[in-house]
Amino acid sequence: MTKMIQVNLETEGIDKDEAQEWVHEIANIYADMEVSDVNISGNTVSFQAGLSGMDDTTSEDIRQKIDEYSTMNETLQIKNVSCN
Repeated sequence: MTKMIQVNLETEGIDKDEAQEWVHEIANIYADMEVSDVNISGNTVSFQAGLSGMDDTTSEDIRQKIDEYSTMNETLQIKNVSCN
C-alpha cells in the first residue's frame, strides 16, 4: 500500500494549467511517485504524493523529490513547501 503525504506549495504568479502540468510531470520524472487530489487555488498548489508500494514514506522523502525537481523545472516559483 502506498502511503500518501499532503503537499502544499506556496508560489507566486502561477498559471493554473502550468501548475497542473508541473505536478503531473513530477510523477512522470520519478517513476515511483504517485500524485492525486491536485488542487490549485490562488498562489497555492496542493496534492497528495507518495512513493509506489511504500507504506513507510516520510514527508522528508517527498520534500527531497520536490526540492530536486523544482531545481530542474523552474515553471513554478516556489516560496514555501510543506509536506505533512
